Amino acid sequence: MIKRKKYTQEFKRKIAQELIMEIASAAEISKREGISPTAIYKWRDMYTTADYNTDEQEIVELKKRIRDLEETVSELALDNHILKKTEKILKQLKKQEKLSGSISPRNLE
Repeated sequence: MIKRKKYTQEFKRKIAQELIMEIASAAEISKREGISPTAIYKWRDMYTTADYNTDEQEIVELKKRIRDLEETVSELALDNHILKKTEKILKQLKKQEKLSGSISPRNLE
């Protein structure tokens, strides 16, 4: 006879949140925890329905939004850093061009 594991509601909620917030896929969670992906999807569905408190659903949605915003800020910071470096390099090139005194009819006068 196969002995089935019993999971607490708290454990199911955490697994469902992990899947909803896209921290890990159902396959990754299944492999890590030794739980059927079907069970994980059922927990997710149970969590997203009225079986759980709407405040908890709102928290999950807000956490996901925060993560998305943090990714956006990170990308923008990287873009800003690249632009500043590019500006610095262009200034150095212009300075070198002035110092090198390129030969042109205007410079010979």
